[in-house]
Parts: sequence; C-alpha cells; structure tokens
Amino acid sequence: MIVDVWMQHPTERFSQHDMFASLRRWTNADESAAVPGIDMTIAAMDAGGVDFGLLSAWSRPTTLH
Repeated sequence: MIVDVWMQHPTERFSQHDMFASLRRWTNADESAAVPGIDMTIAAMDAGGVDFGLLSAWSRPTTLH
C-alpha cells in the first residue's frame, strides 16, 4: 500500500501567491496557464500506484518577526 502524505493539489489562488513569484520567473511559467484539474492529480497518483492521499490545508505565516 502506498500513501501520499504530502499531497498538494494546486488552486489558481495558491499558485498565484507571491511566495511563488521567483519560481514562476525561474521556470518562465505562463501566469495565465490553468492549474491542473483534480482529475489530472488523481490520474498521476493512479499511475504512481498511490492508494491513498492525505490532502490537508496549509498556510504560511503572514508576518515575520
């Protein structure tokens, strides 16, 4: 049994967050590109033999001290 415990399915809002700005620049990512649908994520997990995925919410700190 394979369990993906760090599954992160991107949303448009998540992928456009400022914390990813440098990643978008490094990869020459098109900011207007659509995020993959959940069906693509499930298909990739199926292809990898993943039986279960744990999808949880995460939020980075908004202020640094």
